[in-house]
Amino acid sequence: MSPDKIEVAGLAVSLMAIIAAFIFISQASFPAFTYAKNDWIKVGTSENVGSEIANFMWNYRSLDLLAQAIILFGAAAGCLAILREEREEKPHDRT
Repeated sequence: MSPDKIEVAGLAVSLMAIIAAFIFISQASFPAFTYAKNDWIKVGTSENVGSEIANFMWNYRSLDLLAQAIILFGAAAGCLAILREEREEKPHDRT
């Protein structure tokens, strides 16, 4: 039985995506974790918190869009996997 070309291509794309994610994670730092200290408050409660949140969302919009694209791609791949039509292989009649 020969492997299905679509399954092999999907496996190759998945492996490339995993490798790219590991490379990205190893090369980029996550600055949000540097502020996770008990004694440090970035935004005071007396300040306008809404404008700070909006400022953060607009400054890191590319990160938000990247996460949305990954989620949508994963959802589409999952739907295709669930709704994929399986084919029955019929034996060849050689008489």
